[in-house]
Amino acid sequence: MQIQNINFSPNIYPSLKTKYYKKPLIEDKVTFSSKNRVSENEQYLKAQKYARQMKFFNLFLPRDLSDYNLDKLDGIQYGINIFKGLNMREIAFLFEDLHGIAINRGCSNQCLHCYANALPPQKEHGQFINKMSFEDFIELTEGIKELKKRIGVQPVTLKNSSYTDMFYDSDCMEIVLYDKQGKEHDLTELHEIFYDAIDYPSIFDTAGWNPNNKKLQTRAEKYVKYLADLDNEDKFYQINISLSPFNALYARALELGYKPENYSPLKSLNKKQEDLTTEEKGEKLYKLYIDRMTNALFTFTPLIWQDNFSIIARPVDDSEENMKNFTVKDYKLIVNHILKNLELKYQNDLNNEKRYVKDKTQIKLFLNEYSKKLLENIDTNLIPAGRYKELYLKRNPDTNEKDFELNFMHAAEFNDNYRMLKAYNDLNKIPIKYLKIIDTNGKVYLYDALRLIPTEISLNLSTKDKITPDLTPAPEDFIITREMINKSK
Repeated sequence: MQIQNINFSPNIYPSLKTKYYKKPLIEDKVTFSSKNRVSENEQYLKAQKYARQMKFFNLFLPRDLSDYNLDKLDGIQYGINIFKGLNMREIAFLFEDLHGIAINRGCSNQCLHCYANALPPQKEHGQFINKMSFEDFIELTEGIKELKKRIGVQPVTLKNSSYTDMFYDSDCMEIVLYDKQGKEHDLTELHEIFYDAIDYPSIFDTAGWNPNNKKLQTRAEKYVKYLADLDNEDKFYQINISLSPFNALYARALELGYKPENYSPLKSLNKKQEDLTTEEKGEKLYKLYIDRMTNALFTFTPLIWQDNFSIIARPVDDSEENMKNFTVKDYKLIVNHILKNLELKYQNDLNNEKRYVKDKTQIKLFLNEYSKKLLENIDTNLIPAGRYKELYLKRNPDTNEKDFELNFMHAAEFNDNYRMLKAYNDLNKIPIKYLKIIDTNGKVYLYDALRLIPTEISLNLSTKDKITPDLTPAPEDFIITREMINKSK
Protein backbone atom coordinates (compact mmCIF):
# COMPACT_ATOMS: atom_id res chain seq x y z
CA MET A 1 0.00 0.00 0.00
CA GLN A 2 1.53 3.31 -1.07
CA ILE A 3 1.30 5.99 1.57
CA GLN A 4 4.61 7.80 1.17
CA ASN A 5 4.60 11.54 0.47
CA ILE A 6 1.17 12.08 1.99
CA ASN A 7 0.51 13.78 5.28
CA PHE A 8 -2.61 11.89 6.28
CA SER A 9 -3.08 8.23 7.05
CA PRO A 10 -6.29 6.18 7.12
CA ASN A 11 -5.63 5.02 10.69
CA ILE A 12 -5.95 8.51 12.17
CA TYR A 13 -9.68 7.95 12.56
CA PRO A 14 -10.99 6.37 15.78
CA SER A 15 -12.87 3.09 15.47
CA LEU A 16 -16.62 3.55 15.43
CA LYS A 17 -18.34 1.49 18.10
CA THR A 18 -21.95 0.47 17.59
CA LYS A 19 -24.42 -0.03 20.43
CA TYR A 20 -27.82 -1.50 19.72
CA TYR A 21 -30.50 -3.48 21.47
CA LYS A 22 -30.06 -7.24 21.21
CA LYS A 23 -32.93 -9.60 21.89
CA PRO A 24 -31.34 -12.46 23.85
CA LEU A 25 -31.44 -15.86 22.15
CA ILE A 26 -30.32 -18.49 24.64
CA GLU A 27 -29.88 -22.09 23.54
CA ASP A 28 -31.16 -23.62 26.78
CA LYS A 29 -34.42 -21.65 26.72
CA VAL A 30 -35.98 -22.97 23.52
CA THR A 31 -39.77 -22.98 23.70
CA PHE A 32 -42.10 -25.18 21.70
CA SER A 33 -45.73 -24.95 20.71
CA SER A 34 -48.09 -26.84 23.03
CA LYS A 35 -49.44 -28.89 20.11
CA ASN A 36 -46.06 -30.33 19.06
CA ARG A 37 -44.13 -29.81 22.29
CA VAL A 38 -43.04 -33.42 22.87
CA SER A 39 -42.02 -34.23 19.28
CA GLU A 40 -40.28 -30.88 18.76
CA ASN A 41 -38.40 -31.19 22.04
CA GLU A 42 -37.17 -34.70 21.13
CA GLN A 43 -36.09 -33.55 17.66
CA TYR A 44 -34.28 -30.53 19.09
CA LEU A 45 -32.39 -32.65 21.61
CA LYS A 46 -31.35 -35.15 18.92
CA ALA A 47 -30.21 -32.31 16.67
CA GLN A 48 -28.34 -30.74 19.58
CA LYS A 49 -26.51 -34.02 20.25
CA TYR A 50 -25.53 -34.32 16.57
CA ALA A 51 -24.36 -30.68 16.51
CA ARG A 52 -22.14 -31.27 19.54
CA GLN A 53 -20.55 -34.27 17.82
CA MET A 54 -19.87 -32.18 14.72
CA LYS A 55 -18.38 -29.37 16.82
CA PHE A 56 -15.86 -31.91 18.17
CA PHE A 57 -14.97 -33.14 14.67
CA ASN A 58 -14.57 -29.55 13.51
CA LEU A 59 -11.71 -29.11 15.96
CA PHE A 60 -9.64 -31.43 13.77
CA LEU A 61 -11.14 -30.86 10.32
CA PRO A 62 -13.07 -27.57 9.90
CA ARG A 63 -16.22 -27.99 7.84
CA ASP A 64 -19.10 -25.89 6.58
CA LEU A 65 -22.84 -26.49 6.69
CA SER A 66 -22.86 -28.45 3.41
CA ASP A 67 -20.77 -31.16 5.14
CA TYR A 68 -23.45 -31.73 7.77
CA ASN A 69 -26.27 -34.26 7.58
CA LEU A 70 -29.08 -31.71 7.42
CA ASP A 71 -31.76 -34.26 8.28
CA LYS A 72 -29.96 -35.10 11.54
CA LEU A 73 -29.42 -31.39 12.20
CA ASP A 74 -33.07 -30.50 11.60
CA GLY A 75 -34.66 -29.17 14.77
CA ILE A 76 -31.61 -27.26 15.97
CA GLN A 77 -33.24 -24.11 14.59
CA TYR A 78 -36.29 -24.40 16.89
CA GLY A 79 -36.88 -21.32 19.00
CA ILE A 80 -35.14 -18.92 16.60
CA ASN A 81 -38.13 -16.90 15.49
CA ILE A 82 -36.69 -15.70 12.17
CA PHE A 83 -36.48 -19.32 10.95
CA LYS A 84 -39.95 -20.34 12.12
CA GLY A 85 -41.56 -22.69 9.60
CA LEU A 86 -38.27 -23.54 7.84
CA ASN A 87 -36.35 -26.80 8.10
CA MET A 88 -32.55 -26.98 8.04
CA ARG A 89 -32.40 -27.97 4.36
CA GLU A 90 -34.32 -24.82 3.48
CA ILE A 91 -32.20 -22.64 5.77
CA ALA A 92 -28.97 -24.07 4.32
CA PHE A 93 -30.34 -23.52 0.81
CA LEU A 94 -31.21 -19.84 1.32
CA PHE A 95 -27.85 -19.08 2.97
CA GLU A 96 -25.67 -20.80 0.36
CA ASP A 97 -24.30 -18.12 -1.98
CA LEU A 98 -26.33 -15.35 -0.36
CA HIS A 99 -25.80 -12.43 -2.75
CA GLY A 100 -27.59 -9.84 -0.70
CA ILE A 101 -30.30 -8.87 1.77
CA ALA A 102 -32.26 -5.95 0.33
CA ILE A 103 -32.85 -4.11 3.60
CA ASN A 104 -33.50 -0.86 1.70
CA ARG A 105 -35.25 -0.57 -1.68
CA GLY A 106 -35.05 2.23 -4.25
CA CYS A 107 -32.38 4.57 -5.64
CA SER A 108 -32.45 8.27 -6.53
CA ASN A 109 -29.76 8.05 -9.23
CA GLN A 110 -31.87 6.51 -12.03
CA CYS A 111 -28.81 5.53 -14.10
CA LEU A 112 -29.68 4.23 -17.57
CA HIS A 113 -27.40 1.19 -17.23
CA CYS A 114 -28.93 0.05 -13.92
CA TYR A 115 -29.27 -3.74 -14.11
CA ALA A 116 -31.90 -3.60 -11.35
CA ASN A 117 -33.86 -0.85 -13.13
CA ALA A 118 -34.10 0.75 -9.69
CA LEU A 119 -37.10 2.96 -9.02
CA PRO A 120 -36.78 6.11 -6.88
CA PRO A 121 -37.38 5.51 -3.16
CA GLN A 122 -41.13 5.40 -2.56
CA LYS A 123 -43.09 6.51 0.48
CA GLU A 124 -44.31 3.70 2.69
CA HIS A 125 -48.07 3.44 3.16
CA GLY A 126 -50.56 0.79 4.22
CA GLN A 127 -49.21 -2.63 3.23
CA PHE A 128 -46.41 -1.12 1.13
CA ILE A 129 -42.85 -0.96 2.53
CA ASN A 130 -39.44 -0.12 1.08
CA LYS A 131 -37.32 -0.72 4.21
CA MET A 132 -36.79 -3.59 6.58
CA SER A 133 -37.56 -2.55 10.14
CA PHE A 134 -34.47 -2.15 12.32
CA GLU A 135 -35.94 -4.63 14.77
CA ASP A 136 -36.36 -7.25 12.02
CA PHE A 137 -32.79 -6.62 10.88
CA ILE A 138 -31.55 -7.22 14.43
CA GLU A 139 -33.66 -10.35 14.78
CA LEU A 140 -32.28 -11.68 11.48
CA THR A 141 -28.63 -11.01 12.32
CA GLU A 142 -28.99 -12.29 15.88
CA GLY A 143 -30.79 -15.35 14.51
CA ILE A 144 -27.85 -16.11 12.21
CA LYS A 145 -25.45 -15.72 15.15
CA GLU A 146 -27.55 -17.96 17.38
CA LEU A 147 -27.75 -20.65 14.71
CA LYS A 148 -23.98 -20.43 14.25
CA LYS A 149 -23.51 -20.89 18.00
CA ARG A 150 -25.75 -23.95 18.01
CA ILE A 151 -24.29 -25.74 14.99
CA GLY A 152 -20.66 -24.67 15.34
CA VAL A 153 -20.22 -23.27 11.81
CA GLN A 154 -21.29 -20.17 9.92
CA PRO A 155 -24.66 -20.93 8.24
CA VAL A 156 -23.93 -18.38 5.48
CA THR A 157 -21.60 -20.07 2.97
CA LEU A 158 -20.27 -18.43 -0.20
CA LYS A 159 -19.04 -20.85 -2.86
CA ASN A 160 -19.53 -18.86 -6.06
CA SER A 161 -18.96 -15.38 -4.67
CA SER A 162 -16.52 -13.56 -2.40
CA TYR A 163 -18.94 -11.23 -0.63
CA THR A 164 -22.52 -10.56 0.33
CA ASP A 165 -24.17 -7.22 0.99
CA MET A 166 -27.19 -5.33 2.30
CA PHE A 167 -28.62 -3.95 -0.92
CA TYR A 168 -30.01 -4.90 -4.31
CA ASP A 169 -31.32 -1.74 -5.97
CA SER A 170 -30.08 0.98 -3.58
CA ASP A 171 -27.14 3.36 -3.47
CA CYS A 172 -25.23 2.81 -0.22
CA MET A 173 -25.49 6.52 0.54
CA GLU A 174 -29.27 6.10 0.88
CA ILE A 175 -29.31 2.99 3.08
CA VAL A 176 -30.70 3.77 6.52
CA LEU A 177 -33.13 1.95 8.82
CA TYR A 178 -35.31 3.38 11.57
CA ASP A 179 -36.20 1.74 14.86
CA LYS A 180 -39.57 1.96 16.61
CA GLN A 181 -38.49 5.17 18.36
CA GLY A 182 -37.70 6.75 14.99
CA LYS A 183 -33.94 6.75 15.53
CA GLU A 184 -31.90 6.53 12.32
CA HIS A 185 -29.32 3.75 11.94
CA ASP A 186 -26.93 4.40 9.06
CA LEU A 187 -24.65 2.10 7.09
CA THR A 188 -21.75 2.26 9.55
CA GLU A 189 -23.95 0.80 12.30
CA LEU A 190 -25.78 -1.64 10.05
CA HIS A 191 -22.60 -2.94 8.48
CA GLU A 192 -20.98 -3.60 11.87
CA ILE A 193 -24.03 -5.65 12.88
CA PHE A 194 -24.18 -7.45 9.53
CA TYR A 195 -20.47 -8.33 9.42
CA ASP A 196 -20.58 -9.55 13.01
CA ALA A 197 -23.34 -11.97 11.98
CA ILE A 198 -22.20 -13.32 8.59
CA ASP A 199 -18.37 -13.15 8.82
CA TYR A 200 -18.06 -12.17 5.14
CA PRO A 201 -17.01 -8.82 3.64
CA SER A 202 -19.48 -6.58 1.83
CA ILE A 203 -19.48 -4.11 -1.04
CA PHE A 204 -19.88 -0.36 -0.71
CA ASP A 205 -21.28 1.23 -3.90
CA THR A 206 -22.24 4.83 -4.60
CA ALA A 207 -22.86 6.88 -7.73
CA GLY A 208 -22.37 10.11 -5.83
CA TRP A 209 -24.77 12.49 -4.11
CA ASN A 210 -25.84 16.12 -4.30
CA PRO A 211 -22.97 18.07 -2.66
CA ASN A 212 -25.47 20.75 -1.61
CA ASN A 213 -27.35 18.18 0.48
CA LYS A 214 -25.69 18.83 3.85
CA LYS A 215 -27.17 15.72 5.44
CA LEU A 216 -25.79 13.42 2.73
CA GLN A 217 -22.44 15.22 2.66
CA THR A 218 -22.06 14.82 6.43
CA ARG A 219 -23.06 11.17 6.10
CA ALA A 220 -20.52 10.65 3.30
CA GLU A 221 -17.70 12.14 5.39
CA LYS A 222 -18.66 9.86 8.29
CA TYR A 223 -18.66 6.84 5.94
CA VAL A 224 -15.21 7.74 4.62
CA LYS A 225 -13.84 7.78 8.18
CA TYR A 226 -15.40 4.37 8.77
CA LEU A 227 -14.15 2.93 5.47
CA ALA A 228 -10.66 4.33 6.00
CA ASP A 229 -10.32 2.86 9.48
CA LEU A 230 -7.73 0.08 9.22
CA ASP A 231 -9.78 -1.99 11.69
CA ASN A 232 -12.48 -2.16 8.99
CA GLU A 233 -10.19 -2.98 6.05
CA ASP A 234 -11.13 -6.67 5.91
CA LYS A 235 -14.84 -5.96 6.26
CA PHE A 236 -15.18 -4.64 2.70
CA TYR A 237 -14.39 -6.65 -0.40
CA GLN A 238 -14.62 -3.49 -2.51
CA ILE A 239 -15.44 0.18 -2.08
CA ASN A 240 -16.76 1.51 -5.38
CA ILE A 241 -17.66 4.85 -6.90
CA SER A 242 -19.74 4.28 -10.02
CA LEU A 243 -18.95 6.76 -12.77
CA SER A 244 -20.35 6.39 -16.28
CA PRO A 245 -22.08 8.22 -19.14
CA PHE A 246 -25.36 6.60 -18.06
CA ASN A 247 -26.14 8.89 -15.13
CA ALA A 248 -29.60 10.44 -15.37
CA LEU A 249 -28.27 14.02 -15.12
CA TYR A 250 -25.89 13.43 -18.01
CA ALA A 251 -28.54 11.69 -20.13
CA ARG A 252 -31.05 14.50 -19.54
CA ALA A 253 -28.41 17.11 -20.46
CA LEU A 254 -27.95 15.35 -23.80
CA GLU A 255 -31.71 15.25 -24.40
CA LEU A 256 -31.79 19.04 -23.98
CA GLY A 257 -29.21 19.40 -26.72
CA TYR A 258 -26.11 20.15 -24.67
CA LYS A 259 -22.74 19.15 -26.17
CA PRO A 260 -20.30 18.09 -23.40
CA GLU A 261 -17.28 19.13 -25.49
CA ASN A 262 -18.32 22.77 -24.82
CA TYR A 263 -17.92 22.41 -21.04
CA SER A 264 -15.74 24.85 -19.10
CA PRO A 265 -15.24 24.38 -15.33
CA LEU A 266 -14.96 28.14 -14.77
CA LYS A 267 -18.12 29.11 -16.63
CA SER A 268 -21.11 29.89 -14.42
CA LEU A 269 -24.80 30.25 -15.26
CA ASN A 270 -26.20 32.97 -13.03
CA LYS A 271 -29.50 33.33 -14.87
CA LYS A 272 -32.79 32.33 -13.30
CA GLN A 273 -34.02 28.89 -14.40
CA GLU A 274 -36.88 30.42 -16.40
CA ASP A 275 -34.43 32.63 -18.32
CA LEU A 276 -32.20 29.76 -19.47
CA THR A 277 -32.40 28.47 -23.03
CA THR A 278 -33.05 24.75 -23.50
CA GLU A 279 -29.37 24.09 -24.21
CA GLU A 280 -28.33 26.15 -21.17
CA LYS A 281 -30.63 23.99 -19.01
CA GLY A 282 -28.77 21.00 -20.39
CA GLU A 283 -25.43 22.68 -19.64
CA LYS A 284 -26.56 23.30 -16.06
CA LEU A 285 -27.44 19.61 -15.63
CA TYR A 286 -24.11 18.50 -17.07
CA LYS A 287 -22.29 20.87 -14.73
CA LEU A 288 -24.30 19.42 -11.81
CA TYR A 289 -23.14 15.93 -12.77
CA ILE A 290 -19.49 16.95 -13.07
CA ASP A 291 -19.67 18.81 -9.73
CA ARG A 292 -21.40 15.82 -8.12
CA MET A 293 -18.76 13.30 -9.20
CA THR A 294 -15.90 15.72 -8.48
CA ASN A 295 -17.22 16.13 -4.96
CA ALA A 296 -17.52 12.34 -4.52
CA LEU A 297 -13.91 11.78 -5.56
CA PHE A 298 -12.72 14.67 -3.39
CA THR A 299 -14.62 13.37 -0.34
CA PHE A 300 -13.21 9.85 -0.85
CA THR A 301 -9.61 11.11 -1.12
CA PRO A 302 -8.61 9.46 2.20
CA LEU A 303 -9.28 6.07 0.55
CA ILE A 304 -7.29 6.72 -2.60
CA TRP A 305 -4.38 4.40 -1.72
CA GLN A 306 -6.50 1.53 -0.42
CA ASP A 307 -6.32 -1.61 -2.55
CA ASN A 308 -10.06 -2.25 -2.26
CA PHE A 309 -11.07 1.25 -3.41
CA SER A 310 -11.98 1.39 -7.09
CA ILE A 311 -13.96 3.21 -9.76
CA ILE A 312 -16.68 1.32 -11.63
CA ALA A 313 -16.33 2.65 -15.18
CA ARG A 314 -18.98 1.21 -17.51
CA PRO A 315 -19.41 2.81 -20.94
CA VAL A 316 -20.24 1.10 -24.24
CA ASP A 317 -17.44 0.01 -26.56
CA ASP A 318 -16.47 2.59 -29.21
CA SER A 319 -17.37 0.07 -31.93
CA GLU A 320 -21.08 0.51 -31.10
CA GLU A 321 -21.88 3.11 -33.77
CA ASN A 322 -25.47 3.71 -32.62
CA MET A 323 -24.54 4.34 -28.98
CA LYS A 324 -23.05 7.81 -29.42
CA ASN A 325 -22.65 9.77 -26.15
CA PHE A 326 -22.41 6.53 -24.13
CA THR A 327 -19.11 5.13 -25.44
CA VAL A 328 -15.59 4.87 -24.02
CA LYS A 329 -14.67 8.03 -25.95
CA ASP A 330 -17.55 9.92 -24.30
CA TYR A 331 -16.62 8.53 -20.90
CA LYS A 332 -13.04 9.76 -21.29
CA LEU A 333 -14.32 13.27 -22.05
CA ILE A 334 -16.36 13.20 -18.82
CA VAL A 335 -13.28 12.01 -16.92
CA ASN A 336 -11.20 14.82 -18.38
CA HIS A 337 -13.74 17.39 -17.18
CA ILE A 338 -13.92 15.82 -13.71
CA LEU A 339 -10.14 15.73 -13.31
CA LYS A 340 -9.88 19.43 -14.28
CA ASN A 341 -12.60 20.23 -11.77
CA LEU A 342 -10.91 18.09 -9.14
CA GLU A 343 -7.62 19.90 -9.65
CA LEU A 344 -9.37 23.20 -8.93
CA LYS A 345 -10.99 21.71 -5.83
CA TYR A 346 -7.64 20.41 -4.52
CA GLN A 347 -6.03 23.79 -5.23
CA ASN A 348 -8.80 25.51 -3.28
CA ASP A 349 -8.28 23.05 -0.41
CA LEU A 350 -4.55 23.84 -0.38
CA ASN A 351 -5.23 27.57 -0.30
CA ASN A 352 -7.83 27.36 2.48
CA GLU A 353 -8.67 24.42 4.76
CA LYS A 354 -5.78 22.09 3.85
CA ARG A 355 -8.11 19.24 4.64
CA TYR A 356 -6.45 16.76 2.29
CA VAL A 357 -3.80 18.77 0.46
CA LYS A 358 -0.77 20.10 2.33
CA ASP A 359 1.42 20.96 -0.68
CA LYS A 360 1.31 21.08 -4.50
CA THR A 361 3.07 17.72 -4.81
CA GLN A 362 0.07 16.01 -3.26
CA ILE A 363 -2.27 17.47 -5.87
CA LYS A 364 -0.25 15.82 -8.60
CA LEU A 365 -0.11 12.52 -6.67
CA PHE A 366 -3.86 12.44 -6.09
CA LEU A 367 -4.73 13.38 -9.68
CA ASN A 368 -2.35 10.75 -11.09
CA GLU A 369 -3.81 8.05 -8.88
CA TYR A 370 -7.40 9.00 -9.71
CA SER A 371 -6.52 9.13 -13.41
CA LYS A 372 -5.31 5.53 -13.18
CA LYS A 373 -8.38 4.36 -11.32
CA LEU A 374 -10.69 6.13 -13.78
CA LEU A 375 -9.02 5.00 -17.00
CA GLU A 376 -7.18 1.72 -16.46
CA ASN A 377 -10.13 -0.59 -15.75
CA ILE A 378 -12.90 0.46 -18.12
CA ASP A 379 -15.55 -2.27 -18.34
CA THR A 380 -17.67 -2.38 -21.52
CA ASN A 381 -19.33 -5.69 -20.64
CA LEU A 382 -22.60 -4.23 -19.39
CA ILE A 383 -25.29 -6.49 -17.95
CA PRO A 384 -28.04 -6.88 -20.61
CA ALA A 385 -30.98 -6.06 -18.37
CA GLY A 386 -33.02 -3.18 -17.06
CA ARG A 387 -32.90 0.28 -18.60
CA TYR A 388 -29.69 -0.40 -20.52
CA LYS A 389 -31.42 -3.12 -22.52
CA GLU A 390 -34.29 -0.76 -23.35
CA LEU A 391 -31.86 2.00 -24.38
CA TYR A 392 -29.74 -0.32 -26.52
CA LEU A 393 -32.67 -1.89 -28.39
CA LYS A 394 -34.16 1.57 -28.99
CA ARG A 395 -30.86 2.77 -30.48
CA ASN A 396 -30.42 -0.49 -32.44
CA PRO A 397 -33.91 -1.47 -33.69
CA ASP A 398 -32.49 -4.14 -36.03
CA THR A 399 -30.84 -6.03 -33.17
CA ASN A 400 -32.72 -9.06 -31.88
CA GLU A 401 -32.67 -10.34 -28.30
CA LYS A 402 -30.20 -13.14 -29.06
CA ASP A 403 -27.66 -10.83 -30.71
CA PHE A 404 -28.02 -8.36 -27.85
CA GLU A 405 -27.22 -11.04 -25.26
CA LEU A 406 -23.93 -11.80 -27.03
CA ASN A 407 -22.67 -8.54 -25.47
CA PHE A 408 -22.82 -10.26 -22.10
CA MET A 409 -20.37 -13.13 -21.85
CA HIS A 410 -22.48 -15.43 -19.64
CA ALA A 411 -25.96 -14.69 -20.99
CA ALA A 412 -26.22 -17.80 -23.17
CA GLU A 413 -25.04 -20.05 -20.31
CA PHE A 414 -27.50 -18.52 -17.86
CA ASN A 415 -30.37 -18.83 -20.32
CA ASP A 416 -29.54 -22.49 -21.00
CA ASN A 417 -29.31 -23.09 -17.27
CA TYR A 418 -32.78 -21.63 -16.74
CA ARG A 419 -34.28 -23.65 -19.61
CA MET A 420 -32.82 -26.83 -18.08
CA LEU A 421 -34.26 -25.92 -14.68
CA LYS A 422 -37.74 -25.54 -16.15
CA ALA A 423 -37.44 -28.69 -18.25
CA TYR A 424 -36.23 -30.96 -15.43
CA ASN A 425 -37.93 -29.17 -12.51
CA ASP A 426 -34.87 -30.24 -10.55
CA LEU A 427 -32.15 -28.07 -8.96
CA ASN A 428 -29.71 -31.00 -9.03
CA LYS A 429 -29.69 -31.18 -12.83
CA ILE A 430 -28.52 -27.67 -13.63
CA PRO A 431 -24.78 -26.92 -14.10
CA ILE A 432 -24.81 -23.38 -12.62
CA LYS A 433 -25.98 -22.73 -9.07
CA TYR A 434 -27.97 -19.57 -8.44
CA LEU A 435 -27.17 -16.80 -6.00
CA LYS A 436 -29.82 -15.88 -3.43
CA ILE A 437 -31.43 -12.52 -2.68
CA ILE A 438 -33.67 -11.85 0.32
CA ASP A 439 -36.18 -9.05 -0.27
CA THR A 440 -37.19 -6.46 2.33
CA ASN A 441 -40.18 -8.57 3.41
CA GLY A 442 -38.10 -11.76 3.78
CA LYS A 443 -39.06 -13.45 0.51
CA VAL A 444 -36.20 -15.37 -1.11
CA TYR A 445 -35.30 -15.24 -4.83
CA LEU A 446 -32.73 -16.98 -6.99
CA TYR A 447 -30.56 -14.63 -9.06
CA ASP A 448 -28.07 -14.92 -11.94
CA ALA A 449 -27.68 -11.25 -13.10
CA LEU A 450 -30.25 -11.85 -15.85
CA ARG A 451 -33.31 -12.96 -13.94
CA LEU A 452 -34.94 -13.40 -10.56
CA ILE A 453 -36.78 -16.62 -9.76
CA PRO A 454 -39.21 -16.64 -6.81
CA THR A 455 -39.13 -19.42 -4.24
CA GLU A 456 -41.60 -20.65 -1.65
CA ILE A 457 -39.04 -19.83 1.05
CA SER A 458 -39.51 -16.78 3.24
CA LEU A 459 -38.00 -15.58 6.51
CA ASN A 460 -40.37 -14.96 9.40
CA LEU A 461 -40.14 -11.15 9.45
CA SER A 462 -42.81 -8.97 11.03
CA THR A 463 -43.35 -7.59 7.49
CA LYS A 464 -43.65 -10.98 5.76
CA ASP A 465 -47.13 -10.13 4.46
CA LYS A 466 -46.18 -6.65 3.28
CA ILE A 467 -45.76 -5.53 -0.35
CA THR A 468 -42.39 -4.28 -1.60
CA PRO A 469 -41.48 -2.29 -4.76
CA ASP A 470 -41.46 -4.33 -7.96
CA LEU A 471 -38.22 -6.18 -8.51
CA THR A 472 -36.40 -5.90 -11.83
CA PRO A 473 -35.76 -7.98 -13.80
CA ALA A 474 -39.39 -8.98 -13.22
CA PRO A 475 -39.41 -12.31 -11.37
CA GLU A 476 -40.11 -15.29 -13.60
CA ASP A 477 -43.47 -17.04 -13.35
CA PHE A 478 -41.62 -20.27 -12.58
CA ILE A 479 -41.47 -20.90 -8.81
CA ILE A 480 -38.89 -22.91 -6.89
CA THR A 481 -40.97 -25.08 -4.58
CA ARG A 482 -40.05 -26.34 -1.14
CA GLU A 483 -40.19 -29.86 -2.54
CA MET A 484 -37.48 -28.99 -5.10
CA ILE A 485 -35.36 -27.38 -2.40
CA ASN A 486 -35.64 -30.35 -0.06
CA LYS A 487 -34.59 -32.71 -2.86
CA SER A 488 -31.56 -30.59 -3.79
CA LYS A 489 -28.09 -31.61 -2.74
